[in-house]
Amino acid sequence: MKKAVKTRVNNNRIVNNEEFGLKLRQLRREKGLTQMDLARKLHISRSSVANWENGLRFPDCFSVKQLAMILSVPVDYLYGLSNHKYNINIPDYFELDLTKLNAAGVDMLYEYYKLLVNSEKYKADIEKNA
Repeated sequence: MKKAVKTRVNNNRIVNNEEFGLKLRQLRREKGLTQMDLARKLHISRSSVANWENGLRFPDCFSVKQLAMILSVPVDYLYGLSNHKYNINIPDYFELDLTKLNAAGVDMLYEYYKLLVNSEKYKADIEKNA
């Protein structure tokens, strides 16, 4: 028996439970978390996380926001409304159009950003900028 694929509308886009679940599983594993680890952080049961990952259930909006914070991704990325995995604050005077980059390009840009931030030569002096 084939399971039914459940969908819901979010900002006029259909969000597929299975796609959400696959993305959630991938992000959880990238963070090195087990389903139990994630459940503990959310104060829910492990079976709830398993149901989300298997596309059987969908988390409420509060849980989605918590998931985004724990997994360090934008809510829109979890919902599949954006392909941009990272929140990047870019000053208004920069003319960067990240939509011209594919997912691998955005990932590479973010990795380069982390490299610069961790470099003593390019790291901002937080006290001066505060």
